[in-house]
Amino acid sequence: MIRRISLKTRTLLALAAIGLGLGVAAPYLFPKYMVGLVSLALIGGLFAQSVDLLAGYVGLVTLGQAGISGAAAYGVGYMASKVGAGFPAQIAVGLLAGMLASLLFGLMAMRSNDVYFIMITLAQGMIVWGLSIRLYKVTGAENGLTGIPRPELVNPYWKYYYLVLIVVVVCWMLLGVIVKSPFGTSLKGLRESETRMRMLGYNTTAQKLYVFMLAGFFATIAGILLVYLNGFISPSSVVLSASAIGVLEAILGGVGTLIGPMIGAFIIVAVQNIVSIYVNRWPTLMGLIFVVVVLFARRGLVGAISDVWNRRQREVSLEPQSTQ
Repeated sequence: MIRRISLKTRTLLALAAIGLGLGVAAPYLFPKYMVGLVSLALIGGLFAQSVDLLAGYVGLVTLGQAGISGAAAYGVGYMASKVGAGFPAQIAVGLLAGMLASLLFGLMAMRSNDVYFIMITLAQGMIVWGLSIRLYKVTGAENGLTGIPRPELVNPYWKYYYLVLIVVVVCWMLLGVIVKSPFGTSLKGLRESETRMRMLGYNTTAQKLYVFMLAGFFATIAGILLVYLNGFISPSSVVLSASAIGVLEAILGGVGTLIGPMIGAFIIVAVQNIVSIYVNRWPTLMGLIFVVVVLFARRGLVGAISDVWNRRQREVSLEPQSTQ
């Protein structure tokens, strides 16, 4: 049975086991600050995966995803700091706010494609940012909402890290089921030719709205995890650059894959928080990384590694023939 599993699959399973093992052991291997960064990278990876579900599998690049995660985070923050509600109510309102934003954004954007979809989602994100500045009594304006405690059960940093790890892994598995399902296959067909899918009888508008809300759900989860990690939410979490980071993480790691956005998130978090300590011009370094990836790895780092692997496998398969 083991022999039927390809070398590539076995390698991926081994890497996944190593990654999961390191994830579980992180609080024992790294100091508190590093564990916090790993938590941040995991949440950023989940957010980038929600962006990639639209960009990589449907071909819809969004620049408003931070508006959805931010709506969820503000929902939690409002209930915690303004109302003083319990954690179930905080999380329920956060989920409701994120999914309501997903529905409204999706209804507005469904009949657009390509650059028009990008422009509409950009405008939606800017609307959320504008509301976060204007609605002082709800959002705290520029000061944001502070003093958002974690649930007592997971208040220690290492317990909250494990909660983040479990939630992200579960969401990752759900995303894997979605993209491998017949619905996920139809999304790829939608990406290749919406007209052809419509001729085959698919309601493409309903499909796009459905996947938009699915992506919004995972962005909502990321927003709730982030607000409890930081303990506050401010307009800087819903600005255009926050959405753009998610897109860049997906592109850097490799769009159309679930591992790619996670790798991209870890690289960007490392450059922003570790490399920046030693390199003053770290934004220039990050820009150079993106230029190199775009020029030499059009399908991202995962795509480049996959290409090298496949080329090496073909060379190995040809070696016995050349020696005969």
